[in-house]
Amino acid sequence: MTTQDSPVQYAYALDNQGSLTHISDAERSNTYTCPGCKSPLIPVLGETNAKHFRHSEECCALESYLHRCAKQAFFYCYEQALNKATPIKLELKRTVYCNSVRLKLLRNTKSQCQKSLPARYNLTEFFDQVELEKRDSNTGLKPDVMLSDPSGKKSCYVEICVTHPCTQEKIETGIPILEFKIETVNDIQMLLSGSYSVSDKRLSAYNWRPPSQTVNICSAPCKFDDIEMSVWSLSDSGRLNEQQLPFTEVDPAVHSNINTWPKAVSFTTLSENLRSFLLHKDPDSQFPNCLRCRHSSQWASGYMLCNSKAKQVPYTDARQCANYEPDA
Repeated sequence: MTTQDSPVQYAYALDNQGSLTHISDAERSNTYTCPGCKSPLIPVLGETNAKHFRHSEECCALESYLHRCAKQAFFYCYEQALNKATPIKLELKRTVYCNSVRLKLLRNTKSQCQKSLPARYNLTEFFDQVELEKRDSNTGLKPDVMLSDPSGKKSCYVEICVTHPCTQEKIETGIPILEFKIETVNDIQMLLSGSYSVSDKRLSAYNWRPPSQTVNICSAPCKFDDIEMSVWSLSDSGRLNEQQLPFTEVDPAVHSNINTWPKAVSFTTLSENLRSFLLHKDPDSQFPNCLRCRHSSQWASGYMLCNSKAKQVPYTDARQCANYEPDA
């Protein structure tokens, strides 16, 4: 079955075998009927005007025509996929959680990157039977198209919405439902593509629950990429050096929670982090530092409040302070 780009109102008809036929495949010698009202359709195959089917009598409602064409289109496409062993692609969304080692550097147990990423399926791997307008013996409901497996335990309803959306009764059964919003002939061409995505506003998926995933490798972009990180080092002379990096540039192979944390932390937390860093880098207190002195507190941009002197002093003041008492 071929299609054309021109959005002709009546572009499809049923041939004498009951197959949905596009006007580009029509022949004058064949007979055609309207999918909506079942009255005869005449193929107009002139060279001047766009090719189309024309009702021999008063035309039926466009809503009925589109609804019936869409059901036939999906049924035809799915049946062909089963016969030819080709996939019917369905793209849903799943929640993916990232437990990357980098997240530990944020020092917040609630820091978890959560994304909504594509979950791709081949419907024919789950449902190898397709039936048009058949009543479901399990629920008593009649979907436009029903997909099922041989056991009859798994099924999927395919609903065509031209004017009336899927009923709440069907949704509440818990059965997976794919509802296609059809407004033009171009939408029918979409059904014939055999590739559907919830990113397309014409598709709504109900009762589909792709399982979430947890990964240990961060994939960009990350919602924490804009966080500014501080990376601290201790020079050979005992001076503290700070390098600022965006979170996206932090490398867990080089940086660790010993010397790396978010820049936007409280003064108290920063003092505690720096003190722990010094204990790790200079366990023997080779370099006197006010951060390790019992009399100091409130680190702020390289200065400490010295309680014994009752004033702010540089953190290196410990090197010549008689009152310096390093903690353990």
